[in-house]
Amino acid sequence: MNFYATFFINISILITSSYLFNLLYKNLIQKYSYLTRHIFLIVIFIFSGWLAMSVGVKMNEGPLFDLRNVPIIVATLMFSNPRHIVLIGLGMAGARYFVNGMSFNAVTGSLNIFLLGLVAAGLVMLYARKKEWNYRLKATISLLAINISQVAGILIFGAVPRALYFKQVMPYTLPLGLLLGAFFLFIIHDFYKEQLRVDELSCKNKLLLKQTEELSAAKKELEGQALQIIQASKYKSDFMANMSHELRTPLNSIIILSQLIRENDNDKVQEEHQQYADIIHESSNELLRIINDILDLSKVEAGKMEIDWAASSIEDVTQLVYYQLLPMAEKKQLDFKIHVSAEVPEVIVTDALRLSQILRNLLSNAVKFTDQGSITLRVSLDPANSFVLFTVKDTGIGIEENNQLLIFDAFQQEDGTINRKYEGTGLGLSISQQLAKLLGGKLTLRSAKGKGSEFTLHLPITPTMKQG
Repeated sequence: MNFYATFFINISILITSSYLFNLLYKNLIQKYSYLTRHIFLIVIFIFSGWLAMSVGVKMNEGPLFDLRNVPIIVATLMFSNPRHIVLIGLGMAGARYFVNGMSFNAVTGSLNIFLLGLVAAGLVMLYARKKEWNYRLKATISLLAINISQVAGILIFGAVPRALYFKQVMPYTLPLGLLLGAFFLFIIHDFYKEQLRVDELSCKNKLLLKQTEELSAAKKELEGQALQIIQASKYKSDFMANMSHELRTPLNSIIILSQLIRENDNDKVQEEHQQYADIIHESSNELLRIINDILDLSKVEAGKMEIDWAASSIEDVTQLVYYQLLPMAEKKQLDFKIHVSAEVPEVIVTDALRLSQILRNLLSNAVKFTDQGSITLRVSLDPANSFVLFTVKDTGIGIEENNQLLIFDAFQQEDGTINRKYEGTGLGLSISQQLAKLLGGKLTLRSAKGKGSEFTLHLPITPTMKQG
């Protein structure tokens, strides 16, 4: 069989295969995933190479001449991953042994095909960097590079005498190879554009999917923020109602009692005046405490709370709050005790005023929410001996688990209604938590409904950052 007949058969088979492949790809394979499509393409290109070699012509036990390089040329334009091209080269090199069995020519032929695969992979890497190159330029480069590499491979591996190859073989195969390769590159141009369109659509679909997921996440975040805004609005409404109630009570007492004192005649019993004055004094102090709490919270949230770092005596601080809260505990007939462990240092570096404020808030809450039993302030060290633990434990009403984070929010109590049993603005714990952070520590809670509460203030013996 002469060269012209061989090339004609190669063309017919490759054109038929291309047509069938195009139909199969468009109507079936294109619907599958990216990985499935590329596996199919790799298999098809290996099969096309084997098919081209199967109808090649063998001259006088010499090398096999065919259009095996055409699938490799086309692959440089169809694939963007150089590893896929290497796989095609390896597959076609292996398929070479199924054409005429194991022989010297089969070995040299497979090596030559593998070399073409490596050259094609290099071209794919080049095209990836030169995205501005159009199809015509890339097709021309691939056509020349692969055909020249094939000629170089035949000369290097010595499958046929070089003189014979130059005089009798290359004058036919190289021009025909270039011509037929150009022909196939022309007929696959539409398929190439279709593939680019599919890849572009795939990229757009991935981008759209990613944007959809981002929008979904943003929507959830906005819904969460909307709930927070609604909750914050509710907190604000509750606070305004609670605050008006809290401020109105001491103000009413001050106004009414001061009016009674003014209207009383001089012959009234002075003892009654003294009682009114005591109530006015207590109401004024309560009003001042509420205003101070609001101002302290505003300072903390604005970052303007000043911390006075100094060596502070633990005994002085604990004794001060003990005697401040003892009358309240005795009034409710509660057992109130303070216990300081022996290993606790006498002095720590902190702000004694703010530490007293935190302990006073915790202890006053313990007295307020405990109707019977005991209240204990225990001072100890953590296992690492780096933090002093101030633990306030009571036998009061306790706090449900799902409300334990809520009570640290400003203006919140476990019972947020106006007509609640236990009065208060709900500012104490929020301020205490913020002050604990400013002092380099933290405030934790252990509690169960009906079984009392245990608040623990963790303060470093020597804080690492001394700033307000």
